[in-house]
Amino acid sequence: MIRPFIAIARLASLEAIRRPVFLLVSLSVTAGILLLPLLLNYTLGDSARIIRDSALAFYLVGGVLLGAQAAADGFSRELRRGTAAIILAKPVPRTLFFLAKITGAWGALALFSVVALTATLLAVRAGASDLRLDGAAVLPSLAALVLAPALAGIWNHRTRRPFASATFFLLLFLLLLALAISAIFPTPLDRLTFPRQFDWNLLTVGFLLALCLGMAASLAGALATRWPTSPVLLLVAGVFLLGLLSDSFLGPHLESSLVARLAYVLPPNVQAFWLVDALDAAIAIPPRYLLQATAYAAAWSAAVLALGAAAFRQLEIS
Repeated sequence: MIRPFIAIARLASLEAIRRPVFLLVSLSVTAGILLLPLLLNYTLGDSARIIRDSALAFYLVGGVLLGAQAAADGFSRELRRGTAAIILAKPVPRTLFFLAKITGAWGALALFSVVALTATLLAVRAGASDLRLDGAAVLPSLAALVLAPALAGIWNHRTRRPFASATFFLLLFLLLLALAISAIFPTPLDRLTFPRQFDWNLLTVGFLLALCLGMAASLAGALATRWPTSPVLLLVAGVFLLGLLSDSFLGPHLESSLVARLAYVLPPNVQAFWLVDALDAAIAIPPRYLLQATAYAAAWSAAVLALGAAAFRQLEIS
C-alpha cells in the first residue's frame, strides 16, 4: 500500500498547487511580506520587529486559508467528479485514500511555508535599519516576485503547461536564489556578514506555525467528508480564531465552568505556537519545547483524522 499512498499524495499536492487560488494567496502573502520594508520603514527603531510580526501574521493567516482550502477542496472535487469512486473501486482502502489526500495537502503547505519564511528572512533583513533599506535584500526579492509570473507566462505560452504551478515553483526557486545572493553582501550600516545578516530564529517560530497549519489542514480534511468547501473554510477559521483567543477569554473561567474547560481543550491552542515574544527577547526556543509542540500537534491532528477517517468510511460514494 506504500506505492498507492505516495502516488495519491503526490497528485494531491500537485492538484493543490495548480489551483489558481493557491497561487493567488501565495503571491499575495509573498508580495505583502516583501513590501513591508517599503511601507513600514522609519518607525523609530521598531521597524524590524513590526516587519517581522506582520510577516509572520501574513504567513499564519494565508497558511490557514491555504491549508483549509487545499484539504477541503481536494475532497470536494474528488467526490463531485466521481474520481474518488473510480479510485476506491480498485484495491485502495478508504482510510489510505483519506490519509494520502491529507498528506498531499501537507506537502503543498510545506512548500508554501518555505516560500513565506524565505520572504520573511529577506524582508526582516531589508528593513532592519530605520535609516536605510538593505538593497542587497530588497532588489533580488522584488525581482523574484516580478520574474516568477513573467517567466511562467512565457513558458506557459510556449509549452501549454499549467501556469499556476509553474509560477509557484519559479517563485520558490527565485526567492531561494535571492536569499543566496543577498547572503554574499554585508548589511549596509553595521557590515554584518553571513550568517549574521539574517534572523535565523525566525525559522524556529516558522516551524511552530507550520505545525499549526498542518492542524488546520487536518481539521479541514475531516470536515470535508461531510460538508462542502465554503462551510469548511468558515468552520476552520472559527475554530482557530477560538484557539487563538482561548487564553484571554476562557483562561479566567477554567476553574469555575465545565463548558469553558471543554471550549479551551478542544480547539488547538494557537498561542502555544505563536512565540514572537521569544524573538523580542532574543531567546532560543529550547528543543524540548519544539518536541512537545510537535507531539501536541501530532496528537491533535491524529485525533481529528481518526474521526475524519471514520466518517469517510461511512460515506456513501457514487
